[in-house]
Amino acid sequence: MNEDTETPVLVGQRLSSARLNAGLSQKELGRLCGTPQSHISGMERGKRAPSIEMAKALAQALGVSVHWLIGGDSSATLANRETGTEHLLADTKTPAGLATLAGDAALCDILNIRSVEWGALRSLTTPEPLTKEGYIAILLVLRAHVAP
Repeated sequence: MNEDTETPVLVGQRLSSARLNAGLSQKELGRLCGTPQSHISGMERGKRAPSIEMAKALAQALGVSVHWLIGGDSSATLANRETGTEHLLADTKTPAGLATLAGDAALCDILNIRSVEWGALRSLTTPEPLTKEGYIAILLVLRAHVAP
């Protein structure tokens, strides 16, 4: 097998692993990235390679780096994602409302916020700052949108 055929297989393995780790089905990931489930399936089987835009969307939805997803060595592996509450609290660029939510351990336990959801909340850009309650409302809307 040469490098041209190994790369889609490695991307597929990493994509599948990241998706399962995030607790998402192929259909849910497809919805988050604006692509059909069949496209996600093809990429996971190594039959299709993601475009640059799709690799960015997949990485963002899964909370991994594009570099890692396409086969590079990276500190942003599945075991070391920078989307958990510890990272959000340590990052001075985390919006105040999101930091307040991340700092409320009891509420986070009740909400059971997944890594992919932290990543989605962190990636938001809003015209006005959101409160903790605003982030919770968006989280619930995201969950309702992704639910089968």
